[in-house]
Amino acid sequence: MKFLVYNAAGLTVPVDAEPGRFFRFECGEEECGKRVAIEGVIFGVAEGEFNEVLEETIRSNPDFSGISRIVSKRYVFKGKVNGREVKLPVESMDDFARRFMDEVLVLR
Repeated sequence: MKFLVYNAAGLTVPVDAEPGRFFRFECGEEECGKRVAIEGVIFGVAEGEFNEVLEETIRSNPDFSGISRIVSKRYVFKGKVNGREVKLPVESMDDFARRFMDEVLVLR
């Protein structure tokens, strides 16, 4: 599955991963503007845990306040980003697409 990991070294990083399975992802300076190494697991979680992780992410980096509009609160990444232990909110690309389409107004 494709996911968006929010606030990974200050970026939103798209990754391919299977929920519950360890994965590694690396993005270099050329591609991401800085080196980003991610390793860990994306877990399905209850909405309460997702909200806690979401709120902490926004508190630590207000640039991510827009993710407070995430509707499908299902996934959290637990692992390391550039060697630092983190817990970050994650959104599947399918859920992101649905949320984006719901926000788009069609003009005729």
